[in-house]
Order: sequence, then C-alpha cells, then structure tokens
Amino acid sequence: MLANNLNSKLEQWLQNYKFTYLATNGLTENDYNKPLQLEYVYSRRTLPRRDFAEIMSNVKTEIDLLNYHQLVKIIHEYIETAYKIYSSLLQARQGDTILSFERYIDDLCKRFHKRNFPDKLAVITKDLGLKLSLETLVQINRVRNCLEHRAGIVSQADCDPGKNYISINFRYLKIVSPDGEMSPLSNIKGRQNTETNFTDEEKKFRKGEKILFDFYDNTKLIFSINICFKVIIDSIYDVCGVNQEASETILREFKNV
Repeated sequence: MLANNLNSKLEQWLQNYKFTYLATNGLTENDYNKPLQLEYVYSRRTLPRRDFAEIMSNVKTEIDLLNYHQLVKIIHEYIETAYKIYSSLLQARQGDTILSFERYIDDLCKRFHKRNFPDKLAVITKDLGLKLSLETLVQINRVRNCLEHRAGIVSQADCDPGKNYISINFRYLKIVSPDGEMSPLSNIKGRQNTETNFTDEEKKFRKGEKILFDFYDNTKLIFSINICFKVIIDSIYDVCGVNQEASETILREFKNV
C-alpha cells in the first residue's frame, strides 16, 4: 500500500514536471517577442527591464520552487504514513473496533507529526534501525529551502556541513547501449542491446551558483526516493519478522504479528 500509493504520487509529480519542463524549454525568444493584441505601457518603471534569458531563468526558478514544495510535501506525507504503519504493527490490540485502534495510533503519532522534516527522518532512522541513510531526502529538503529563501542561489547556509557546496546524491538505474546511455533526453533510436546497472552519482552546486536540475536529474531523483522508501519498508518487514521471500504468505504473517 505504501509503495503503490507513493509511486502513484511520484508519477503524477514527474508528469507535471515533464509538462512544465517541455513547455518552457520549447519557447523561443522570437515567439515570446511577438506582440500581443493588447499591451500595457506604464509611465514609471521601478524595476529594470529583463531580457528573455533572465525572464526564462526567473520562471524556471519559480517552477522549480513549486515542484520541490510539492515533492517535499509528498515525501513528508509518506514518511508519516510509514511511521504510522510501523507504530500500528508494534502495538497490542486497543479498543473494540478498528476505528478505535486507529484513533489510538493517531494519538500515539501526534508527537512525531509535530516534528520538523529532518527530525522526523532522524527518528524513523533510529526507531527502525535503518542500515542505509535517508540523506537524499534531507538533501531534497535543503534544495527546497534554497529555492524558497534565496531564489536557488546557494549560500553558506545551504552548503553541506564543512563544505562550500550543496550536494544531492542520486542512486538510479543507468541504461547503456552500444550507441550510448539511454535516458529520457537521449535521441537513441531503434532496438538496442542494453545493460542496466544501479549507479551512484553526486551532483554539486557551489556557493554562489544557481541550483538547476533538468528532466533527467529529476528522473534520477525519483529512483533515489524509491530506494529510500524501500529501505524503510524492508526495515518494517525486519522489525515484524516477515519473510519477504515468501510473498504469498506475507498477509497471513502480518495478521499473526
């Protein structure tokens, strides 16, 4: 349930991003400069006139901010859901109905829900004894903060501890063919003999640089988010002693926990 619902939300997010990415990147300066039927002229200008490149940059920053707000909201929601599931599986029966039990779990999770995003990740990492880091989720939140507070221009406040840059770590499925790497932005056509391998990659933006991700970066990000949540789901299985290899008996095993 957690994995399927999360991926449906992430798929919608990526589709929306694809729409805005293709729409803005397909606009040319000539098309933009075509006069409208009605133009407004103001008598006094208080801000300098922007050229096409600056307008495009500003719009992309605004779009990225909206997109990453939504992405962090999705991650936040499913971190809370994962913690609720984890809490539910560890509790003894409470009340006479499933609704009374759910109210009991909701009350139990209130303190967790009030924490900020990094603290929630720290708590779920500790309580579930996660073997792998959720640092990518922390980094996504850091990127969102930079876009919101500094228009995507990296300051020292955004940088990794002790560094002069902000980084984000991708772990994604890399598909390589004899004609080169296949990606959402590649132009490789025809049937290919491909190799697929999970790849680790770090993207850095140094202090004073502007944060900018293309569509392929965000595809890598979706893979990375999925891997983080797989770590969480695997740990829930481990805590509850469920054998993932016996998929047809998982439901029955959960009922017996």
